[in-house]
Amino acid sequence: KKSSGKQWYQRRVRGDGYEEIPTYITTAYSTLFNEAIQEMREKYDISPTHMFLQTGVGSFAAGGIAYALSANMEPVPRFICVEPCDAACILENIEENTDGTKLCRGATESVMAGLNCGTPAKTAWPLLRDCCSAFLTLGDGWPIAAVRELHEQKIVAGESGCAGYAALIAARQNENLRQDLQLSDQAVILLINTEGATDAVLYNQIIGKQTT
Repeated sequence: KKSSGKQWYQRRVRGDGYEEIPTYITTAYSTLFNEAIQEMREKYDISPTHMFLQTGVGSFAAGGIAYALSANMEPVPRFICVEPCDAACILENIEENTDGTKLCRGATESVMAGLNCGTPAKTAWPLLRDCCSAFLTLGDGWPIAAVRELHEQKIVAGESGCAGYAALIAARQNENLRQDLQLSDQAVILLINTEGATDAVLYNQIIGKQTT
């Protein structure tokens, strides 16, 4: 199935000595954050106080962190790493104070197929380890709720692409989590939807659309 193929690929590219291409990938991801943050500044005269970053091996999240740090924002945003419970390779390596090479305990079979990764990318690990303010893991119910809520707002988002928004939904419903993340009424939150309905069958099932 697609998620298994994605999982294999991510684990395959994690090996030692494979650093050049992941670095290019992270640099490319930083362009998304450059464009988003520049638009926030130029159109609305604001900068993000929080960045919710969906995380598989970590290249996307590292791209966001790297750009934000290079942009000299004051204060520096709080970076929130968001992973599936079933593929929490970043959180588990943080908790066990490893060198970032430990394979996660989960089966990596969450509905967030694009985030079903067993180990962090070597090039992303130092930024995630040193710069993230919080590490959140989500069960499948949260991205499913996020897909539906965004669909109601006419936004097409896949289960992995909306993981950051799914974490925000969880925070909206949990006062302790909001406090831990320092989410006040003045918070400016940057979310980037990184995929559309990549699995059309699953997407239609989630939103309740009948297919023929």
